[in-house]
Amino acid sequence: MTRSVAAMVALFQLLWMAEATAQSAMFWFNDPVGPDETVLVTGAELDKITSVTVDRIGDGPSRESGQETSVPILQANPLSLKFTIPEQFTPGIYRFSLTHAQGTLSGRINLPTIYWTQGNLGDEVSPSGWLQVFGRNIVRQASRAQLLMLPDAGSAPTKAVLTKGDLWRGAFRIPDQVSPGRYRLRLSNGDGGDTEWVDVGSIVVRSPEANAVQSFDVRAYGANGDGKFDCTRAVKAAIEAASQAGGGTVYFPRGRYLISDMIAIPPRVKLQGERIDLVNLVWPSLATLPAALIQGRSQFSVEDLTIYASNHPHIIAGGFQFGDAPIPDAADIAIRHVRIRGSAFRGLMEAEATLQQMNDFRRIYPDGSPDTIRLSGNRIEVSDCDILGSGHSLRLFKATNAIVARNILTNGRYGSYSIVGSRQVIFEGNTVTAADLQGTGGGISTLSKWVSASENIFVGGNTFKAIYGWDREAMTSDGPGGFYFGHANSTGPDRLSLLDAANPYPAGTDWTGAAVMVVNGRGAGQYARVKAFEKKPSDLSVVLDRPLEVALDSNSEITITQAQQNYLIIDNDFEDTGVAAQTYGTALGHVISGNRSNRTSGFAVFGLSYDSFQPGWRIQILDNHILEGNVYRAGPERSIFSNEASILVQANQTAKAPGRPPMVQAVIVRGNRLDQDAHIEIKGFAATSPGVRDVVVEGNTMGPSRVGLMIDRGVAWWLSRRNVEERRIQK
Repeated sequence: MTRSVAAMVALFQLLWMAEATAQSAMFWFNDPVGPDETVLVTGAELDKITSVTVDRIGDGPSRESGQETSVPILQANPLSLKFTIPEQFTPGIYRFSLTHAQGTLSGRINLPTIYWTQGNLGDEVSPSGWLQVFGRNIVRQASRAQLLMLPDAGSAPTKAVLTKGDLWRGAFRIPDQVSPGRYRLRLSNGDGGDTEWVDVGSIVVRSPEANAVQSFDVRAYGANGDGKFDCTRAVKAAIEAASQAGGGTVYFPRGRYLISDMIAIPPRVKLQGERIDLVNLVWPSLATLPAALIQGRSQFSVEDLTIYASNHPHIIAGGFQFGDAPIPDAADIAIRHVRIRGSAFRGLMEAEATLQQMNDFRRIYPDGSPDTIRLSGNRIEVSDCDILGSGHSLRLFKATNAIVARNILTNGRYGSYSIVGSRQVIFEGNTVTAADLQGTGGGISTLSKWVSASENIFVGGNTFKAIYGWDREAMTSDGPGGFYFGHANSTGPDRLSLLDAANPYPAGTDWTGAAVMVVNGRGAGQYARVKAFEKKPSDLSVVLDRPLEVALDSNSEITITQAQQNYLIIDNDFEDTGVAAQTYGTALGHVISGNRSNRTSGFAVFGLSYDSFQPGWRIQILDNHILEGNVYRAGPERSIFSNEASILVQANQTAKAPGRPPMVQAVIVRGNRLDQDAHIEIKGFAATSPGVRDVVVEGNTMGPSRVGLMIDRGVAWWLSRRNVEERRIQK
């Protein structure tokens, strides 16, 4: 770089930093929002806003809007302000304007906010296939919502057909006659006019790859299916024949097939039984455990059969080289209509033998017990299965474009289910329970040094019940560990110099994709991801995936931690568990909505120092229903035997000196119904340095409770309105 070019770059950076620190800026606002509901705006220099106006955007071609209406500013401060939508407005899309001395900031509320799209071919779709769009305000009026597919070639657009939709998801069918190629997607959620369409990215339409049609009957290779004759050699011979033929179906007619070794499935091979209730693959207790009973690398499936196993390792594994090391480019793994009954504790075991088995598992498996199904890779499917194993029912690791649907997932001893370091996962219509009193639930995590992020997860329409072991968590996020917490200075729109030492025990070696959250000082409230980490002898710096609107200075504090972003926890049933759904540690953009809780500890948001500074931002807890709130040893306070359920927002603030950053901010608790023995609690702990800021508690109904609504002195800039509290039960 020449001296003149370097000078120009430095001048540009100085001009950008001056511009990026001079004016009011808006980072985020919440929606969906209706009439007489509060909008929370976060940003910078918002105390300089002098007025707010709102109008409703008209629907249809005419787009007749209402009159622009001035509304009061509520709780303005440098980092946030609040206002309410006028009560006389009808539901729809609203435009608001924030006026300050240098100009105006504006936004449109209830437009679709796209989190991700997912097709029947993962990042692609096929003619007559399906495409789902996830986020906020995706479908508001089903009769008018539309998804247009505009071909790159410039020919006429195609309409995808809406099959179901709500605020959080729209499911569309791709027309049969659509031509292959790349299409740009445009979405209208049914409200507003022609200018309220939003870009949804693009999608490639292609025909799915043809499956190998040849069939290889295991009986033709010597298997007899009587449950007594060892069929291992015959099954392996049939699999080898299918592999040599370039792929095919290894077919099991009705019968019971005794197998005594690991079955390896090559690419493009399917194991298929005649029917789930007619075909049993049976493994006896194995003296020496292989890596898994059935193991494949990529492009394989197991369908329509039942598996029985006694002392067993992982039962079905796919996409792994060894341990947790995934196979590069592993893809297209499916487990469909499979029943598994695995128990290493089967039979009349003495207490000593049971303890020995448990100790063996703890010695062999890092998580204390084997996984019944463990998969990694792109385009993963587990559907219509009935799964029971000795430990964990399901583990997805670094899975992408995964579907886990309509399964019964039963956790065994010390078992759980886990979705680790994954993205674009649909977890829907499952029943999750435990067969053992020491079994628990599970959740979504970044619990691995091999991952830096987990994002875009839909957990919807599931039933979680009868979970009594561990912390009894039905659905939790988790992920202790981080990379950096300290001061940072902008050296360009998308570059930060790190002014303090990095974490000596980082969450992993690869920072790429980790969350960069500005938690304090100039520019607080901004968020980006690590694009690159640069380590020089005298300098640590990160390149961001997007420019910051407000430049940081040496007083700015950031945390760089494993990202957990855009979890949608929607319309699930929770019964007899600990916490129903919670965010634990880093969280950004999550929604917990429309869930029902019976005899659980409720719903929770935790920000905490968890081997790093882990904040929770921009979380909405909406329209959930807690029925019976009495719980026994259900957490989140494990030391309390019997307690009320709650909707809990809590920052475990440990640094109480003035000026320390909050751990939780920008949380909406709205429209929830708590029938009895349940309450709402917001806890920031430190009045001198509040751990929680900018919480809206609005339109909730609380039945008889010993607590009601409690907000402690460690919460700053909170707003409570239109809540209904019935009588307090005497303590």
